[in-house]
Amino acid sequence: MKERPSRVLPGVILGLLAGVAAAAGPGPLEAQLRVSDLVFTAGLSAEGYRGDFSAVTVPMEDPSERVAAAVGQFGAWGGLNFLDSPDGQYLDLTFDAGLRQFAAMGYELRDYAPREWASRFQLSYGRPLGDLGRLTVRTGYRGRWVEDRPPLPLFLQPGYESFRGSAALELFPIQGVALDGTADLEGADYGASRFFPDILDRRSQGIELGARTVGSDFWSVRFFTSFRWSQYRDQPTSLTEDPFRRDRAVNIGATWSGHGQVATNLGIEGTVNRSNSNRPEYDAVSVHGDLTASLPIWELSTTVFTLFTWKSYVHVVEFDRLVPGEEADNASIVYLDLGRPLAENLDGVLRFGWTRAETDIGGSYYQRLGTTLLLNFRPGGR
Repeated sequence: MKERPSRVLPGVILGLLAGVAAAAGPGPLEAQLRVSDLVFTAGLSAEGYRGDFSAVTVPMEDPSERVAAAVGQFGAWGGLNFLDSPDGQYLDLTFDAGLRQFAAMGYELRDYAPREWASRFQLSYGRPLGDLGRLTVRTGYRGRWVEDRPPLPLFLQPGYESFRGSAALELFPIQGVALDGTADLEGADYGASRFFPDILDRRSQGIELGARTVGSDFWSVRFFTSFRWSQYRDQPTSLTEDPFRRDRAVNIGATWSGHGQVATNLGIEGTVNRSNSNRPEYDAVSVHGDLTASLPIWELSTTVFTLFTWKSYVHVVEFDRLVPGEEADNASIVYLDLGRPLAENLDGVLRFGWTRAETDIGGSYYQRLGTTLLLNFRPGGR
């Protein structure tokens, strides 16, 4: 099944890469732009998928409990700096764009070959506000375009485009505590699919308040709470006086960060989501941790990331169709990276990863186990 193509994604990717190449080389733009980082990545993966889809109460188009896939990927990420003034003002553009090509094996009717384009861009402007603190304004775009989207258990979200704008204020520390606040607006438009012809698009807004300790050079703790309101104007309800879906979510959590030769982050977060529709109401708790360190042999560096989430629905519904993105609220992820320099501008990374997450059918989960070899090339050096 082919999703509706993104209206701007391929052109944005190609245009941005052309602009980066022009800024990185000699010419008039050299005096205006500075490439803060530019990395080209290429990789190969071997992945296995399996799932228990007993929650599915309609016939599946190509039933299978286990499939495998070989994946090739190519991408680029980095940043451009437009302004970096002595008074603390800056204007940066960061980007991450790439392509993944799958070759799936193990389906009964045919072998699928999904292709996924994905990109993320963010423009950030920051400036100090006298003795008060610092203001940061951001605007961003995220997009995905999927061709030949396969059935379960190889799960890929459908194509979408998302635009987001935010403003954040971080106050200078007072007695060792720095307060911060963020407000944002987001709009997401999804490609039409067979199951969700017109109900995926959403508009949302939220605020987050936090407090961070800054009394030590070796560690810090940040406590935060956030509130989010979402509207799905193409997703009807059964209430005449309240005809479209509206969600309200509250998050509360804390993150501990350790600094030094070993960088560590540990966090816990709780979410309560309530709606005027019974289906998407849930409670969730997640804990995460990541560690980055240099190893004493072979110039190796390692990164370990873990995320475990427990989610329970308030109402039991026989057949839930989730809006894409909701399944990520119930994902558990573990991966281990081992990397080392291979040449002056070339790094290699070996990644082992495991994922267990909810599909777009409530109560049905898939698992992914994979190994990836990545090469990262920096044309400008380290």
